[in-house]
Amino acid sequence: MSLAEVPDDADGLVDAFLTRITSAAAQVIAGVDYASITAWRDAGYTTVAASSDLVRAVDDAQHVEASGPCVQAEQTAAPVRVPDIPAAMMSWPRFHEQATKLGLQASVSVPLFAGGGAVVGVLNLYARESSALIPLSAGVRDVFAAERIPAGGFGVDGSAGTLQFLNGLGLALQLRVTIQRAVGMLMADSGCDAVQAHRMLRARAAAAGNSLSTAALLVIDEMGPDPGTDVRVTVGPLVGDVVSVAVSGELTRPVDAAVAGRLARVLEELALVVEWDLSGLRFCDVAGLRLLLDLRQRAVAGGRQMRVVAASDSVRTLMLFTETAALFGYPPAPESTADGDPLG
Repeated sequence: MSLAEVPDDADGLVDAFLTRITSAAAQVIAGVDYASITAWRDAGYTTVAASSDLVRAVDDAQHVEASGPCVQAEQTAAPVRVPDIPAAMMSWPRFHEQATKLGLQASVSVPLFAGGGAVVGVLNLYARESSALIPLSAGVRDVFAAERIPAGGFGVDGSAGTLQFLNGLGLALQLRVTIQRAVGMLMADSGCDAVQAHRMLRARAAAAGNSLSTAALLVIDEMGPDPGTDVRVTVGPLVGDVVSVAVSGELTRPVDAAVAGRLARVLEELALVVEWDLSGLRFCDVAGLRLLLDLRQRAVAGGRQMRVVAASDSVRTLMLFTETAALFGYPPAPESTADGDPLG
């Protein structure tokens, strides 16, 4: 389960996720010296978690005046970047005072969302080097602009830890969009408000034993319009017992029936092994992954192997977070020409 699937009113569970996110961010994101989480609780702002007590003073200075990058990020539900804290004296004097005392030069405040879609906390990332957060800031901007992992990747290279964080953030925003889309459909169908629609979605998930995102996908599939298709499937010649299949475009919910049928017909090829090249998939969501898993199950039932030999960043990240890479034999053996290991 991810934070994006947790009900907003499950305070203990939400705070547990926020604490884990704070600790992981401080450890894995290059250039980050301190991390904390700001959240609105009762009648004011508070620090839910911090990687060090030293940084609490920086947060408290913003909370007291209800002014600063973390407060702005919470109020606008958009990330706030401060590339030069020493120059922020006029905008946020108390934040400037406390941050410069700690020797901080730059910060990024990133809003985080739970299943209800509202901001449940703001992740504050602080650095002593002014240039340390440039890749992170650019990546956060790209993720929020696309509300998912950008199809073209990130514009600035970053460390493995930075990319791991950005990919996780992109997947969380995609889940949020999916859930909110389903909530909107339920509102339109039943004439209820957003709170009631979200309650209906949670009830559907609980009744079926599904996650909130799976329940949302089922609602979209049930109520959504018939989609077009931007998926191309290219089947190579049979070489021994192996057939190669290249898939490009975007494999997302709701998956076009013609696309699903074309992929299924690959299993009619006279091959014991089907090798999938997914490096051309600009984006793949959990619905696309579920289709691939269904095809794999059918292949295995027929005594065949189905493996992924190349994958785009989007597919790699999705397999990583869903822990399905091993089912597809990915990453392949070193002698393969596939494009490398998933982030870890």
